[in-house]
Amino acid sequence: MIIAATILFILLPLAVRGKDHTTTIRQQMEWLHRTQKVNFTYDATLPVGNTYRGPSLKGMTLAQALSALFKDSGINYSVNGKYIILKAAKQEKAAPHSQPQPHKASLAPPRRHTLSGYVRDTSGETLINATVWDETTGTGTTTNAYGFYSLTLPGGEHHIKFSYLGFADQKISTKLESNLRQDVALKEDNRLPEVVVEGDLNSPLLNTQTGKRSISQADIKTGYALLSSPDVVKTLQRTSGVAEGVELVSGLYVHGGNNDENLFLLDGTPLYQINHTLGLFSSFNADIVKNVDFYKSGFPARYGGRLSSVIDVRTTDGDMQQYHGSVRLGLLDGGLQFEGPIQKGKTSFNIALRRSWLDLITRPVFSYINHHAGEDDDKINLEYFFHDFNAKVTHLFSDRSRLSLSTYWGQDRLSTRDEYDYSYGAMSYYTNDGRRVDTGNHDTEKDLTKNHFNWGNFNAALDWTYILSPKFFANITGVYTYSLSKLRSLEDDRVTDTNGNESSRQFTEHGYHSTINDVGYRMAFDYRPTPRHHIRFGHDFTLHHFRPQSNDQINIFSNDGEGDTTKVSSKSHLAATELNVYAEDEMTLSNHWSLNAGMNMALFHVQGKTFMNLDPRAAVKYQPNRYLSFKASYTTMTQFVHKISNAYIDLPSDYWVPTTARLHPMHSHQWAAGVYLQPNHHWLLSMEGYYKWSSHLLQYTNWQGLEPPANNWDTKVMEGHGRFYGLEFDAHYATHRLQLDASYTLSWNKRKFEEYFPDWYYDKFDNRHKINASVRYTFGKGTSLYAEWLYHSGNRLTVPTQYVNYPDLGDGGEEDFLFERPNNVSAPAYHRLDIGVDIHHRTKHGHERIWNWSIYNAYCHLNTMWVDVNYDNYSGTFKAKAKGYIPIIPSFSYTYKF
Repeated sequence: MIIAATILFILLPLAVRGKDHTTTIRQQMEWLHRTQKVNFTYDATLPVGNTYRGPSLKGMTLAQALSALFKDSGINYSVNGKYIILKAAKQEKAAPHSQPQPHKASLAPPRRHTLSGYVRDTSGETLINATVWDETTGTGTTTNAYGFYSLTLPGGEHHIKFSYLGFADQKISTKLESNLRQDVALKEDNRLPEVVVEGDLNSPLLNTQTGKRSISQADIKTGYALLSSPDVVKTLQRTSGVAEGVELVSGLYVHGGNNDENLFLLDGTPLYQINHTLGLFSSFNADIVKNVDFYKSGFPARYGGRLSSVIDVRTTDGDMQQYHGSVRLGLLDGGLQFEGPIQKGKTSFNIALRRSWLDLITRPVFSYINHHAGEDDDKINLEYFFHDFNAKVTHLFSDRSRLSLSTYWGQDRLSTRDEYDYSYGAMSYYTNDGRRVDTGNHDTEKDLTKNHFNWGNFNAALDWTYILSPKFFANITGVYTYSLSKLRSLEDDRVTDTNGNESSRQFTEHGYHSTINDVGYRMAFDYRPTPRHHIRFGHDFTLHHFRPQSNDQINIFSNDGEGDTTKVSSKSHLAATELNVYAEDEMTLSNHWSLNAGMNMALFHVQGKTFMNLDPRAAVKYQPNRYLSFKASYTTMTQFVHKISNAYIDLPSDYWVPTTARLHPMHSHQWAAGVYLQPNHHWLLSMEGYYKWSSHLLQYTNWQGLEPPANNWDTKVMEGHGRFYGLEFDAHYATHRLQLDASYTLSWNKRKFEEYFPDWYYDKFDNRHKINASVRYTFGKGTSLYAEWLYHSGNRLTVPTQYVNYPDLGDGGEEDFLFERPNNVSAPAYHRLDIGVDIHHRTKHGHERIWNWSIYNAYCHLNTMWVDVNYDNYSGTFKAKAKGYIPIIPSFSYTYKF
């Protein structure tokens, strides 16, 4: 099979052949490329290296030069604009008794060989989505999630370029005569290079999928971070098509979906609790994150289980050559990261710890306050902290076999204590003659209130990769996920007399426990028969064990020696089995067309019932030239688990449950299309549109409170539909020092639950307009400045429109508010400016110090948190007043890298 591709000659000037010089056909083609501004497209095995024996091409027209150049060469040509397409000339059949002709060139189909290997940095860390480009044939590929690439090429001489953003390009020349293993180590180059088409095959211009963004650690550590703590989720919130929900919270509402419709994967394991401090921080430690692949529309078939987005987070393996790390001290948290070889060149480790220290501040503060409090004042204590611990060990058995163990443990703890003691003083009574008699007795009331909250995750992934052949890559992962939400509250009110005898007591203790245990494995296979054909297939199997709500409660009541004690407890659990089988094929159909098509089949068994869904996926790209491409995609997604919550922030009382036999799994269809333009090396522009239809969405009917009941929860919900559509505009500009990014989203977010409201209504986070504009400038000597301005239409809320008299139906009638429809009013527009500066300093020992100053809401605009609505009886009108409380927040951090 002969693969034709475009080669752009960018070589030093070559002298045109004179009478006393010998040149090749290729050298003459290079001269024509420079002088006539044409490009040649041909198979690398054509005999362009043969000696050219014709006349000089100087002074000839292009047509005359081509005719002379390829005469009797065994090569035919055709002209298509500025492209000259070369093909092997067909050999004519010789006459039965003709004399044998002299052999000019072998035109037999060439043998093909595979160049494969890993792309790493100099420390041995694999690079995801690195570009491998063959300049000889004009074909290329990208590395997978493990840094592996495979490129099948015709035999012969090839010039290969390896590139990755933030690293210096590396070029090698090789002669392929058999399959060749070629591992490459790229050197880091922190200067921002110009964006070139061949330099990033993962760019939106060149990849086939719509709605995909790849984010590196450098993108997360931009120079600004809330509280000087870089955050993965808050970086994603800046993306077009994403709403952040409530201010300061790590909410993620993608293309109108709910916060629980996002699939978060950490090294292949699902993460259920993705936030700390009720959403102020996310669970991903930026110090150990290597790459984030974010999908919001064109989902590949290998992903499933959520409706709105996929966030695939990969962590760094660890340095195979030397020890180094970093220490970061921030406003509310700090971090330690350390990595290095266990066995040099074979085994590495990487650990990262992040912890808040708010409890280290509150403990002495409340201790001081309580020590100086009066006898009748409350004694209050408040302690809160969170921590993340990541650890990863990687071992190379051989150049084909690799094993890694990745673990994560994240936890939040919140404890409050309020103690109140009050003495009624001495008791007295009056005699019949009016004299007062003091008994000397007094009563003491003691009130104690305690609350303890604990929530978090433990994840583990044992990952083995094996290169079955240069074209065939296998990955088997064993996964375990544990998620915990736990709270305990106690109220103890008692009264004692002088002798310490208890005269009355009211005691209540309540406990709540919710857990998820997932055990399973994933098998994934990656096969690349040719550079134009990339096949992925595999399956996932998971055993789910949900314990959504285990309650226990103790009530004690006593008075004058008589008491009553009650104990109540309840448990609920649901077991489910999930199987996903997928296959996808990415094909380059021609120089202009590419296609990614696949199918994800999901089986979910729960409560004796099995759900089966087939989710087809397809994405197509048309690229008329190197500067412009058009893409379209269609995907369906199915979700079998749901998060029960009564708030728009993550609370420890929230819990996850699977679809039951009474309900249908949630389902979505999404269409997306876009146009992508790179007019020069500095600019990348895109416009994408999407339309998503979701069915069997769940909304809870009539319960209130922070602990919705888990027993028979599926009888307390109603099913509805969602309709979401919009346009997203993105612009990126980059030079050596300056980077500009801007995005604008125009979107609609509508829902319909007929039991709740008979017509379509806007969702709370239907933000019609959203604008993000950011600038990053790097000065000399390692100083960089970052600023971002964010604007979006206000969140929606429900307010009454009338105050009416209801008819008298025998009960006298009544007056009440009338609500026209849900979420009928938009709050004032939201906007703020964030700025940050990084100052890098290199010590004489080669260590790096980084000072970061960040300012949230730099011009201190108090954005609306909620709205007070009051009815004026005199004027008969409603008056609303917006309430905002989040002011300017400065922060500082110091990082030391060693």
